[in-house]
Amino acid sequence: MRSRLLIAIVFFLVLPGSFAQGPGNDLEDRIRSLEAAVAALDTRLATRTTAGAGSLDTSVAGLSVQRRIDELERQVENLTRQMTTLQRQVEQAGRDASSAIREAEAARRDARDALMRAR
Repeated sequence: MRSRLLIAIVFFLVLPGSFAQGPGNDLEDRIRSLEAAVAALDTRLATRTTAGAGSLDTSVAGLSVQRRIDELERQVENLTRQMTTLQRQVEQAGRDASSAIREAEAARRDARDALMRAR
């Protein structure tokens, strides 16, 4: 719709002088010239629109990529926090296991001592 309006404006403002009827121009020649001018303008407009849309798509694609990168960075940060938490849990489990081993060894010694006293 906009391209048709632009073409009409161009015809009324810029092209009227080039299509003035001369002594050798008949109606069919004027129509052919007019059709060729419309085709040329339509092609130029389509090229500009496509180029504009391409750059818009590129910026939209760039934004999409940036969002994906941001999301990946957030996921990496979350994984880093989870790994830190997991590392702390592993260290605590190691300390608890060492403590349990010491308690088991102490209980074994106590049981052996009690067995020795009972004899």
